[in-house]
This record gives sequence, structure tokens and C-alpha cells, in this order.
Amino acid sequence: MTTAPSPSTNIVPREEDLVFNIVWTGKVFPVLRYFVLSQMAHSSARFRFVANWCDAEQIGLMEDFRRAHPEQVVEVLDVSPDVMESHGEALERTMAIRDDGDWFCFIDPDIKANGPWVGQFLPLLADHDVVTSGTEIWTRDNLVPEGSVGVAGEHFFSRDGFTFGSPHLAIYRKAALDRTRQRWGVRLGSAGPDLSEQATARIHQMGHRFVVWDTAKLVNVLMQADGSRVVHRDIPELIHIGGLSHYISPTHHVTDTEGREAPEWTRWEGEHVWTRHLVTRFTADTLVARINRVEPPEFPEGLTPEMQQVLLRVRDQATDLIDRYRSRLLSDQETGPCT
Repeated sequence: MTTAPSPSTNIVPREEDLVFNIVWTGKVFPVLRYFVLSQMAHSSARFRFVANWCDAEQIGLMEDFRRAHPEQVVEVLDVSPDVMESHGEALERTMAIRDDGDWFCFIDPDIKANGPWVGQFLPLLADHDVVTSGTEIWTRDNLVPEGSVGVAGEHFFSRDGFTFGSPHLAIYRKAALDRTRQRWGVRLGSAGPDLSEQATARIHQMGHRFVVWDTAKLVNVLMQADGSRVVHRDIPELIHIGGLSHYISPTHHVTDTEGREAPEWTRWEGEHVWTRHLVTRFTADTLVARINRVEPPEFPEGLTPEMQQVLLRVRDQATDLIDRYRSRLLSDQETGPCT
């Protein structure tokens, strides 16, 4: 879809102008903080830790981390102590409480940075109001499948090339984001059924008749309806695992055939579901083993050559992550065993 750029799109921020909000859930922080250390090491941007249903111990660990890195971690903000909100609603609460100026940004806590990354997105903001990134390491493409009734987190594009964007890493021009949110009554957490008749009709007019939508997808569609421009760009310096929180601190889960907890969505059928489950569980097990200095998990039997290469890459990246950033943590207590 081609639209005219909005009037403000000649303004480009500096890295240090940006605050990336990271939403933490449950008890994932002791493992996933290593990823954030990599993000910080390769950027002069700042970060806010958004706690979403985290207990006092987890928030205490986040505060310890913030005190160790005051130049980059601006605060720990507890937006929902008693219930786990959706990712989008946690971000909405953050916007309601804090004003970071001209930009609103977020990034997932399971994205590893292997080199400078923020600066690669900034030039795109000269003629776009939204830049997203973060393709998962286990996905083959980011197109909405034929016959799908929804736009999931990993679906960044329609089959005819429309950009839905990513909920994993995003930089928003705040003025454009606010205009669309206010005009259509849409939120980053809007999933579809909560939209007004007018907003639904506009989305249908654009050719998008999906029933359910993941974080920020509807905002991105309606921003483009309003004339804003959205671009998705992946860069080799970022490695996104995708879905690690579901394995490190599961909420809605089932017991699989091995007697282990697994996310509820693993009950669904399909090669895509199995691939995501296999890669993400292996990554979680590898990270925890490396942190605890025990033997890493064996590769599952019966892997295809393609899947074996993916797991080799995962193992190498996870090992490098822990070995590279372990010494940057505050104390022996912080590097203690993880479960």
C-alpha cells in the first residue's frame, strides 16, 4: 500500500533519544537479562523494565540490575503486579504513566545483539513513522498463511505485501501513533473484537478481514490508513529466538508426552508449531544449562539437516551470550542457579 508520508517524517532521532520498553513476565528475568546486556552493549539507547505480573523477588533483581547500569536502565515500572496483562496492554499502561517524548519504542527480552543495531534503523525514520524488526530464528517466512483467521505475532506481511509489522521490536513516532489511537480508539493491545464499527469497517475496506490480531498489528494497519508509513527491516546483528518466556516461566501450559510443561499452543497441529516448540525449548534448556555450568542438552533425534543447522546456531549463540556477559552481572548471587 502506497501512502504519502506524514508531515513530521523528516525528523530522525539520536540513539540516546530512544527509550526501549522491555516487558518482563513471571520469573524470566534471571535468564533473559543476558540478552538485554547484549542489547545495551551495542547501543547508546536507554531501556525501561516494565514488570507484568512479577513478584517482589523478580522486581528486586531488576532494581539491582538498574542500579548497576544507571546510565542505560532508566527505571523499573510495575504496571500489573496481580495479573498478567497482554504484551500490548502492558505497553499501553506504560504509555499512560510515562512520556518519553517524540518516540515510543519496545523490544523483546529474547533478542540478542551481536553488533550495533539501533543506528541501522534510524535513517528509515526519515520517511517512515514506524520501523519494526525481529524475525524469529525458527520461522521460514513472515507471511500470513493461506486461510488464516488471524494475524499472529510472527506474521509481518500479508500475502500481497502489506506490512503488518512486528510486535517484537518497534520504534514509533509518538505523534503519529497518538493520532491514530485517538481517532480510531485503537490500542497496542487491541485484538479485533474490541474495535469500533467504524474502525472495523475501515480495516475491511483495506482488504483485511481477520478475526484476531496480535500486539500492535491493528494500530499499524490503521496508522497506514491515516497516511503514516510502516516499514519492517531485519538486520543480521540481531538474533531473535522468539517465545522463550513461555518455556522459562510458563503460565498457561500443558504437560507434554515427556511429562514436561509446555505452552498451551503446542497442542495445535502443524509443522510450524512443532518447529517453534523444538527450537525454543532447546534454546531455553541450553541457556539454563550454561548459566548453571552443567552439561547442555543433547540434540533431539531425527532432525532434518535444516533443523540441525538451526539448533547448532542456537547452541552457539546461547553459549556465546552467557559466556560473554556473565562477568557483567553484579555478584555471585546474581549468577546463581536458574530453574
